[in-house]
Amino acid sequence: MDETLFDPIIGHRRLKAKLARLIDEDRLPHAMIFAGPAGVGKTMMAVAVASALAGRPVFRDLAPSDDEALVADGDDAFYLAPMGAMLKVDQFRQLQGVLALQGERGRRRICIIDHVETMNVEFANRMLKTLEEPPSGVCFILVTDQPDLLLPTILSRCVTFTFDPVGDDEMREGLQRLHRSGGNLDDAILWGGGIVRTVLRYLDGHGTEKAHFAVDFLTIMAKHACPYSKWLVVSANLTDRETTEILGWISLLLRDMAVLRSGAGQEYVRLKGYISDMTELLPYWTDDAVFAVSSVLHEALEAVTRHVNVRLVWDYVSLRTIRLKGGF
Repeated sequence: MDETLFDPIIGHRRLKAKLARLIDEDRLPHAMIFAGPAGVGKTMMAVAVASALAGRPVFRDLAPSDDEALVADGDDAFYLAPMGAMLKVDQFRQLQGVLALQGERGRRRICIIDHVETMNVEFANRMLKTLEEPPSGVCFILVTDQPDLLLPTILSRCVTFTFDPVGDDEMREGLQRLHRSGGNLDDAILWGGGIVRTVLRYLDGHGTEKAHFAVDFLTIMAKHACPYSKWLVVSANLTDRETTEILGWISLLLRDMAVLRSGAGQEYVRLKGYISDMTELLPYWTDDAVFAVSSVLHEALEAVTRHVNVRLVWDYVSLRTIRLKGGF
């Protein structure tokens, strides 16, 4: 196997080694789930695995449009992504039609399904039947930020590979290896909290705006005389994508606040650039409130994924947060 196919991926050294070994030993599972936070490199790893199985680089310029049901690279590599808001059953029917054709003898065929948590019930049922009786030589890689939304029957038929945020040292090594610069590397790594996409956006001069919203949310909930009204004004024009990003930042801040309160040491804090803000907020947040609000945020992220109106989502998050902090 050509291990240089994994070179563009920053971090995940152990996963790279494990997947490379499984490929070399011809023991790669026929169905896998790549699960972890958005932006850590799951889809890139899936493409690298597909390239290794195909024996050539595939999907070099992967940028499917919303109306592209199925992206094919040759007759052995296929990619599905949501069309608009979700994966649609017609996409899987089209994939089934392609897979029904006999592939070249001895060659593996690879199907990457991105954001698989967005599939509807009919898509899930069709995929489940295929996973139960997979076509010969076909490998499925299901990529998701939210594995909890997948049916237990699908989870049970796949081997899950969990992608954690990338450590500082691995992040720095990967960025230097790929000659990425454009800003202060250390600041970018501190800011990114182990999320590769966030670090790269920071180096490109983007990506910090929504974290400030997260700090504002926790500050308003802690200190403002009318937190509900104030936050509704702040969040009035936020989109689904912006809401998802801000909820993620709030979760990271709460996680780091729990670390600071535990006395584990600042080296375990992901968002080191916000230590002073979090330290100032700590007296306003009990341990119980931190963990309870984190659970609320998880529910809110799921609601946004299911396309609940974001104004209703922020209503719920604000009211629950105020109550959990001892308001009303």
